[in-house]
Amino acid sequence: MSAKTLKDKVIIVTGGSGGIGSSIVEKLACYDASIVSVYHNNFPGDQYLENVNLFKADLTKPEDWDELFLFTKEMFGKFDAIINCAAQLEPGYFLSLTEFQIERMIKTNFVSAITGTHKALKIMTNQGFGHIINIGSIGGIVPMPYSAVYSATKFGLRGFTFSLAEELKGTEVRISLIAPGPVTTKMLDNEASKKETAIAFISKPIIPTLVANAVIKILYKPKVELIIPGQLSSLSKLLSFSPSVFSGLYKFLHKTGIKRKRDYFEHYCNSKLTKGEAR
Repeated sequence: MSAKTLKDKVIIVTGGSGGIGSSIVEKLACYDASIVSVYHNNFPGDQYLENVNLFKADLTKPEDWDELFLFTKEMFGKFDAIINCAAQLEPGYFLSLTEFQIERMIKTNFVSAITGTHKALKIMTNQGFGHIINIGSIGGIVPMPYSAVYSATKFGLRGFTFSLAEELKGTEVRISLIAPGPVTTKMLDNEASKKETAIAFISKPIIPTLVANAVIKILYKPKVELIIPGQLSSLSKLLSFSPSVFSGLYKFLHKTGIKRKRDYFEHYCNSKLTKGEAR
């Protein structure tokens, strides 16, 4: 996909009202793509952008996916890409989670993406082109104690993406995964408010715009996986090499994460966060 072609592209972004999702929508809008920004509860702040169309949906419900694709097809006659960005995170001890919280994370982060991909692929196969981009996490490569369910959903999403990429070889439909490290969003604020989740700060947090830039990069030049920032790639793969490697380094990673979390408090968070509230 060349820079001159984005004006003719129709792109769906789920989780469009989130910190990463809204940055992706804004970046795509700058490239003159036609965007369908999907939100659930929080109304997006980019409703005034001329080429952004808002769609409210609960994508844990298969029928809402059907309505989303029908809306997009009726408005544009096609869609070129879908970016699965919607996610939920409830950090803390596994036993402190409610059954509702567990189910919501699994449905939002994993089941919903699979359902949407299944429905999108039927359309993309018929139209003969398309690109699915899943926003994963470094927590889908490196285990995340005290965010175990979230980590499991992102591990699953990574395995799903890799497996499906092999099935799609030889077709004009692509699937990719972008795995960012910590990103300065309300989700990271939530992790910062829990003393146990220092592993979330395995590297210095990046701003959401860098994830949006990665989306543009992968639209231009498709690849199965892109880990950002780049320096996390080797470290994450080392830590995922075996459980003993991760366990042996965990105390060091935890200590490093505590320091980085402290820096994050100082630079990005207000006094409310120190009381356990998101900014």
